[in-house]
Amino acid sequence: MRTLKRIGKILLAILVLLVIGIGIFIYTLKPDYTGEQELVHLEKEVSVYYDNYGIPHIYGENEKDAFMALGYVHAQDRLWQMELLRRIASGGLSEVFGKDLVGTDKFFLSLGIADASKITVANVDEENEGVVLAKAYLDGINQFIAEGPTPIEFYLTGIEKEEFVLEDVYNTIGYMAFSFAMAHKTDPLLTTINSKLGPDYLKDLHIGSNVTTEWIKNYNPTQNDSIQNNLTTAVNKALGVLNVPLFEGSNSWVIAPEKTKNGKVILANDPA
Repeated sequence: MRTLKRIGKILLAILVLLVIGIGIFIYTLKPDYTGEQELVHLEKEVSVYYDNYGIPHIYGENEKDAFMALGYVHAQDRLWQMELLRRIASGGLSEVFGKDLVGTDKFFLSLGIADASKITVANVDEENEGVVLAKAYLDGINQFIAEGPTPIEFYLTGIEKEEFVLEDVYNTIGYMAFSFAMAHKTDPLLTTINSKLGPDYLKDLHIGSNVTTEWIKNYNPTQNDSIQNNLTTAVNKALGVLNVPLFEGSNSWVIAPEKTKNGKVILANDPA
């Protein structure tokens, strides 16, 4: 009996030490909102102030430095999310989550976003202001990747951190453009309603849909219905498996002209 109690105490002690160790490990991965950080390519000092909500306010003497600091603090808070976003258009989700995402990868590769990004980057104007700022932003991201703690999701999935490149920026923009295209949301939905429930159910939606309209000359109902249904299924499957909010921003806001310096309206939408 004493032996069993002793073994129980030893196991309990090991468990407590394990929990403490895991807690300390996770604590070391948390973002650092204090102190100073030296960014390699920074030209002048940049100040980053975090408010009570954890939102960073960046103050720099030039845009390039500000964007570099933005890249660093962005990666510090959202590197895992950024990793997943850049993988969507380039067909890299199945490398992380396995065979269930192969179909989604195939679908997004078929859209040609990644191919278009490669062509764009190959012909980009290196002196373009947008490109210069994007590369400064990437410098900030990549310095955090090289020097900062690794988010726990990378340990759980077993993937290695890799530097971000300009193609990743274009791939992410391409995916976001796709996800915000309302037709990709409404067309599959209306097709499904029409095919499963009938056109009468579309009348109550008041969207002016006319399912009898012949949009394509020499329309072949059998052939084109098959193509349309296949496309609808592909879109629904690809977006459904992602299991992330689509088509809507997490926060959209507008500032009235009387509250802006230039007297113009400011409209913003954050898809993250």
